[in-house]
Amino acid sequence: MHKRTSKPWKCADGKKDMSTPIAGGFDPIAVEAEWYDWWDRSGFFRPRSDFEEWGPERIKEDGQFVICLPPPNVTGSLHIGHALTNAVQDSVIRWRRMRGENALWIPGTDHAGIATQVVVEKKLKKEEGLSRHDLGREEFLKRVWKWKHEYASTIKGQLEKTASSLDWTREFFTMDDARAKAVSEAFCTLHERGTIERSTRLVNWCVALQSAISDLEVEHQDFPGETKIVVPGYEKKVTVGVIYDFYYEIEGTGEKLQIATTRPETILGDTAVAVHPEDPRYKHLHGKRVKCPFRDESIPIVLDPITVDMKFGTGVVKITPAHDPKDFECGKRHKLEELTMMAKDGTISMEGEFKGMKRFDCREAIIAALDKRGLFVGKKTHAMRIGTCQRTKDIVEPFLMPQWFMICDDAAKRALELEKSNELKLIPKRYSKIWDHWLGEIRPWCISRQLWWGHRIPAYESFLDGKQLGKGVQEKWVSGKSLEEAKANAVKRYSLSAEEAARVELRQDEDVLDTWFSSALLPHSALGWPNQDHADFKQFFPTQLLETGHDILFFWVARMVMSSLMFLDKLPFDTVYLHAMVRDKEGKKMSKTLGNVVDPIDVRNGITLEALNEKLKTGNLESREVERAANLQKRIFPEGIKQCGSDALRIGLLSSCSSGADVNLDIQKVTAYRHFCNKLWNAVRFGLYHSLGETYEPPATDLVAPLLTPSGTAFFPWSENELVDEATKCLKSRCTGHTQLKKGEAMPVPFACQWILHRLDTAVTAVNNHFERYEFSEVVRAAYSFWYDDFCDNFLEMTKPIMNDKGEAHLVKEKEVFKQTLFICLETGLRLIHPLLPFTTEELWNRLPGDREGRGPSVMIADYPRPSGWANPSIDDRMAPLLDAIHTARSMKASYQLTDKIEPTVYFACKTKEAKAFLDSEKTYMVSMARLGKTTVVDASEKIPDGCATQVVGPDVTAYMHVADLIDVAAELGKLEKKEKLLTKSIGSLETKMGAPTYAERVPQNVRDDNAAKLKNYKGEMVQVAAAIADFKKMKAKK
Repeated sequence: MHKRTSKPWKCADGKKDMSTPIAGGFDPIAVEAEWYDWWDRSGFFRPRSDFEEWGPERIKEDGQFVICLPPPNVTGSLHIGHALTNAVQDSVIRWRRMRGENALWIPGTDHAGIATQVVVEKKLKKEEGLSRHDLGREEFLKRVWKWKHEYASTIKGQLEKTASSLDWTREFFTMDDARAKAVSEAFCTLHERGTIERSTRLVNWCVALQSAISDLEVEHQDFPGETKIVVPGYEKKVTVGVIYDFYYEIEGTGEKLQIATTRPETILGDTAVAVHPEDPRYKHLHGKRVKCPFRDESIPIVLDPITVDMKFGTGVVKITPAHDPKDFECGKRHKLEELTMMAKDGTISMEGEFKGMKRFDCREAIIAALDKRGLFVGKKTHAMRIGTCQRTKDIVEPFLMPQWFMICDDAAKRALELEKSNELKLIPKRYSKIWDHWLGEIRPWCISRQLWWGHRIPAYESFLDGKQLGKGVQEKWVSGKSLEEAKANAVKRYSLSAEEAARVELRQDEDVLDTWFSSALLPHSALGWPNQDHADFKQFFPTQLLETGHDILFFWVARMVMSSLMFLDKLPFDTVYLHAMVRDKEGKKMSKTLGNVVDPIDVRNGITLEALNEKLKTGNLESREVERAANLQKRIFPEGIKQCGSDALRIGLLSSCSSGADVNLDIQKVTAYRHFCNKLWNAVRFGLYHSLGETYEPPATDLVAPLLTPSGTAFFPWSENELVDEATKCLKSRCTGHTQLKKGEAMPVPFACQWILHRLDTAVTAVNNHFERYEFSEVVRAAYSFWYDDFCDNFLEMTKPIMNDKGEAHLVKEKEVFKQTLFICLETGLRLIHPLLPFTTEELWNRLPGDREGRGPSVMIADYPRPSGWANPSIDDRMAPLLDAIHTARSMKASYQLTDKIEPTVYFACKTKEAKAFLDSEKTYMVSMARLGKTTVVDASEKIPDGCATQVVGPDVTAYMHVADLIDVAAELGKLEKKEKLLTKSIGSLETKMGAPTYAERVPQNVRDDNAAKLKNYKGEMVQVAAAIADFKKMKAKK
């Protein structure tokens, strides 16, 4: 018996009316209506500690589990990838909550600096023909806040409709006042420590956006060769995938060095040419210089074994420190000048004939100028990878400029050690390699962005009487959580007198912080940090799980870990589960411009293809993108998307959530789970109205162990039961307490009841274990298999002949056992699958008869099933012949196209007395479930009447179905002989392949195993086909 969990919540008024008859068919939208609002008003989403004491001892005894929702961007509505994230997290939090843990799931949204600013700017341009500069910073930000409020509301609505049990009383936004305070605290603390510094380094610069961007916001595209692509700001397409060869002249000798480049325009910024020190071709040039073709100066030839590969090209490399990451490092090694040749707007800034040209126009002009000077060798197609801005699709430029950088080396080292020691667990484990790669090669993180939307950097330049104070990039800046604090810091740094302090003027940095800076603080800022006395921080930090996509393992997860270590010296969570990426059914990444992004609400409600096309027109896509996206939608969703409901969407996504592999989403799979929900609905409806009856009342009890006799006496598990048969390890009898029985009399528990309780207990164990290990596809498989295969297809069918029989008095007693078993399966099974199907299970569970007050007001706060001791593997061994016999009989009828109305005579010949006795005692089920006529269980030695088709059930049982008068014997014989030829061919082909001399060395083990299994199946099928042919030849001869 298990202790019941506490239920500290108070049920709100206005609960959905369950007094009306259950609907004849499953309507997901009607089923989902009203429940979420009632759950929320009842406080069921809030943790137990909001209502009762939950200190360290209670946490140790009953557990605590906290997740912070990865905040969706307010750029727009949620897509199907978010639906997967939410399904994973909600299923876990519901499971933990039902287990009695202090469970909290914190909701929030992210301001998404670049992404949100871009979509609002596009909308502004499309609708009003204005830029943000036309509006000005203040007015533009008003527009962005308006956008935020609209889409934050949309996102919340989507989360509610998909049953996400988030504690909305703790909702955050990454730019609300509390998070702004945390960001200022973090920046100023790290700046004071020297972890954040102002320095001049290379950044990813987006010309179209006019901002530095993170590595995550750079998309790399591969081009196999010469290709023309669209680049923002250019009327004509720009050519990429070409490498250009040109000469540098050796100063004083006239000798020429041939060099290749994919970016000829950067020749303007070259400050050296590099060769390998061991390259014999260029030993004579050590210490020499080359002439700049477009500057009246020369640059050195440097020796660099790191930058130069002697075997690649000519073994000579141009060095442009201000415009290439590798060249930048080379320049540092050789103390080269860092010469910027391009302005932030992408035009040439260097004095001379190219000044003012756009960078790609300059490329063509440079080639022409080199050719005119006799320095151009030629060009050829060249495979290359180009980084483009995720938001604008502009080609990213490496750009040297002063920015704010965060030095993460020490925190990265600790994060590596904690993962290696398994104090931080990554699931799946294979992502440890990526963790090691990123953190092992950590670089300074550029945290400043040239945007308007975001947390403005709390750093200030100081001016005294118009003159800037401080020398150097770093010394010019002070930080402060407020203007007053920054001013005090400036007075201290620059040793200002009281009189000077009164005159000093501070100007705040115009830039904002990278969105990931504020996101990195979330595990603690969402709980009230920097106020470490905040009740939530004291109760819930650190959290237990971080669940997110593997694509942001470094950009978000690692930064959260490092941030928490920097500020709190502890991990923010102990487990990271990295889910799969959702792609379309063709394996393409989901993209609005492609048109394959799926709104989860469209899957819930259903949508026509025409309506999908219309939604494309309401966004910011250009007309050509709309046309392309509409064509893809037509191919992927030719009939639109059928209404599935939120539960079917959730379980469909979770069923694909396996080992972190990407999910190619086929909506048809979700539709199949909609059918499963329908089957579940019909099974419960049938059980309530037909099997149990409208007057059935289960016995009241305080025991968690489920199966009860009508008098309230518990059915004990095997371990405590004196009536277990030592030979079979199965229960002989356990139904004492029936008022209809004489005192001391016991009635055998029907084997079907023992079997389904064993299957239920087995499923309960499996689901709990898989939840513990975050094996979501296995959770689905175990719960689905119990409901679909064990309960619906087998046990529910087994109840029908019992419930329908109006005969002998002993069946009245047997019915009671079946009813209680059925009720327990319904009630426990609904609790079991609730985390996967919250709406459907709540509706059905609240329609079950019995003591609703004792069970509680809602399935979401009911106790989660735990093993009750009924599991016994030997039961499966005993049940297998019966299920195999039923399956074989169904299969035989199907192969001869015999409908349910046709009930053939069947013989089951058994080789052992045990098999014969068992099948004979349970043949009622075979007749009912396979729709058979006269069914006889005989000894294998007995003669079977002529005219029967044969199929092996198992090693001890063979089925004989009398079909001679029901089918066309000659036609069936022809089919079998054709099948025999195909099998002979398949067996021969496979044996030849497997018999090849080099088969074992050449063919992988998994393929060899598959081939061996195929051959075994083919040969087994051949035996059956040969036997069937012999039978049909006899039938034909008789006719």
